[in-house]
Amino acid sequence: MIESFANGALALLGISFLIFMHELGHFVAARAFGVRVETFSIGFGRRIAGFHRDGTDYRLSLVPLGGYVKMAGEYGDFDDEQVLDPGDLASKPIWQRFIIFSAGVVVNIALAFVIYPVAFGLGVPFMSPSIGTLVPGGAAWRAGGQVGDQILSVNGNTVYGFEDVGLEVALGDPEHTVLHVLRGERELDLVLQSDRVDSRWDAGIYPPASARLVVASGEQSPKPAERAGLLDGDVLLAANGLGVGQVYRGRTLGAREVLQRARTSGQDLVLSVERAGQRLDFTLTPEALDSQGGRRLLGAVPLARRVAALRGPAAAADFPLAVDDVIMTLAGAPLLDRELLLVAAEQGPLELSIRRHEQLIEAKLTATQAQALLSGDVALAGDETQRFIQPLKGGALEDAGALPGDEIVSLDGQPLADYAALLSALKNSHEDVVVHRVGLARGEQSFDLDVRMRPLPIMDDGLDLKPVEITHDLDLAGSIAAGWNASTHALQTTAMTLGKLFTGSVGMENLGGPLSISFITYKSAEMDFAKLLFFLALLSVNLGFINILPIPVLDGGQIVFLMCEKVKGSRLSDGFMQNAQLVGLVAILALMVVVTYNDILRFFA
Repeated sequence: MIESFANGALALLGISFLIFMHELGHFVAARAFGVRVETFSIGFGRRIAGFHRDGTDYRLSLVPLGGYVKMAGEYGDFDDEQVLDPGDLASKPIWQRFIIFSAGVVVNIALAFVIYPVAFGLGVPFMSPSIGTLVPGGAAWRAGGQVGDQILSVNGNTVYGFEDVGLEVALGDPEHTVLHVLRGERELDLVLQSDRVDSRWDAGIYPPASARLVVASGEQSPKPAERAGLLDGDVLLAANGLGVGQVYRGRTLGAREVLQRARTSGQDLVLSVERAGQRLDFTLTPEALDSQGGRRLLGAVPLARRVAALRGPAAAADFPLAVDDVIMTLAGAPLLDRELLLVAAEQGPLELSIRRHEQLIEAKLTATQAQALLSGDVALAGDETQRFIQPLKGGALEDAGALPGDEIVSLDGQPLADYAALLSALKNSHEDVVVHRVGLARGEQSFDLDVRMRPLPIMDDGLDLKPVEITHDLDLAGSIAAGWNASTHALQTTAMTLGKLFTGSVGMENLGGPLSISFITYKSAEMDFAKLLFFLALLSVNLGFINILPIPVLDGGQIVFLMCEKVKGSRLSDGFMQNAQLVGLVAILALMVVVTYNDILRFFA
């Protein structure tokens, strides 16, 4: 409890420090040019603490979401015909006011160039920028990526952690993204064509996980892993009979895959762990979380037997399978599970019946060709052009009696042409309809099931795996060089992000607001002080860029007004300025609503 409070206080102090430095830039510049500063505030709203000195009210205000410097003689403080005092801001030459308005941004950018080297000097922990998991058929998979590849740079930009990889891919050219990787002792380039996933460009990779367990504590009662006696830092050795590092179906299993296979078995988890040099065994039963209010579903996906992509030896012209082939049968029996295909591939040649362009043809794979399945060079996906389904564990259809390979032929008496037609029919059905009559075919049998749609159960075992981390611990020269590189790169990526937001290449739902900033800052403080500094340096760059946007009430908007004044040759009217400030305020409030809505969605997700 005390540690959580300390981390929260450290995060709040860090954010407040950046705001203080931004406003200090305005304050010092204003004082240097003889402008009278009436208020220097950290936060907005009611004054809760502070002091007065030399005519300035230094205050801490109630809402700690920003800050401001109130200078005498700002627009709105005087009438158009009023004679200005020498200490008024509006009495100063345009070039002096330009420096005053831009000083906060300059300080924020300069601060990043100071904080980054300090963070690298202390040693910053990052998630290892290596490929831990490849999405079959994803961009990196198609480019020839392999699990274990260490990513050194993306599009020529050095990456320090896995977080950088996702950002570089999202901002890069989706038609030509270059991952420079280290594979063993050899460096090579992977040229990606990125995929659009959730309004951003994605490489289809996930970071590596160590075998060390992270055991969650329940707020009101212990979670399954905690009840079973597992502890943070236990090293996973095996789960439900599969060992970490074991060669299984032609590949070596990592901790994440071992744990995931145990979770999807639908059985209790039987885990073997190492603790203080001893091997210990634990059994735990995952529990269903409350899913009330979740989206009601039938609980079925199309059978995953369509060839989505091929690579390596499987992409050769003489390989019996082609993209969009649908594997209908294996050795004369319907193919209901990808695992059956892998088991058969281990044993030798394969005899398949496939559907290609509405024709059924026979395909034979030699023992050598079958190895392409085991090596992961054939990516299978759901076939939405057919009606064969895989009921989801614990879903409504499974509970009603549906089995893998059943064919959905109708919904509420209406015939269905394919799985896509099922999705369309469900989308167009009235939201109050929760029970559907589903027509199924199973072999020669046809029958109806009354299925009550409900949210899928979310099973929780209270376990996670600690990510693989690396620490950049550099000497003085290395810290300065890395800090300079990180600072300039932060400037570039922030500018690119803003540009892509305006063009729509990056969706607005990717924006985070005060809640996200506070949460990430807190998590950084929780991890490591150097990590907190690193994030604050990035946040300082973002704060500078946001303030330079040409929106009235922001520094950038004030600079635009100065340019207009220069062109006009006289002060802008008080009425115009008041209206412009109102428009700017509305724009900022609208942006705050959007980012806060995004934060709330992330929180409840």
